[in-house]
Amino acid sequence: MIVEPPRGTFVRANEPTETVTLLKGDTASARMPTPAERRELEIGEGVPVIVIFRADGSRETYSADRIRVGR
Repeated sequence: MIVEPPRGTFVRANEPTETVTLLKGDTASARMPTPAERRELEIGEGVPVIVIFRADGSRETYSADRIRVGR
């Protein structure tokens, strides 16, 4: 839901989803985004992010309402 004062409350449109594959040794964690991540990912308040920690030490951050995590 999106609240836009004084216009009202609206149901947010469904975003296309992307599947992110976890490889051996990868882990995933959900948390609330930082303000910078919200701007970068263009996500609204209250939407968590999924952080993928790759086995090689790299990290990827996704809006939780736009991805599926699979193996």
